[in-house]
Amino acid sequence: MDRIMTYLIETLNQSERTAKRNSAKLSKYDDIKSEFETWIDTQEYPVKGIEIEGYNAAKISELAPFMNGVGVYNFLVTFRDNPKLARQTIFDGFPRK
Repeated sequence: MDRIMTYLIETLNQSERTAKRNSAKLSKYDDIKSEFETWIDTQEYPVKGIEIEGYNAAKISELAPFMNGVGVYNFLVTFRDNPKLARQTIFDGFPRK
């Protein structure tokens, strides 16, 4: 089992189905995957980490302190896939369901 799946299942107690879905998204881009794996080990967001549209994991965590590492890095993937949606989400204050 890879590091992300192990973390999702053993640390966050996600079901295998949920962990597979989250792992697939978190592994979509090698740079985001690598930084997330480092976060798993350190539980710290790098100050000079991956930046997309002026935002990095540390900044996203500041703006949305309720997000855990999975949420922050999933949001980076969303930012890369759909920057317009991500900017709107930030503008809207990260509305939660």
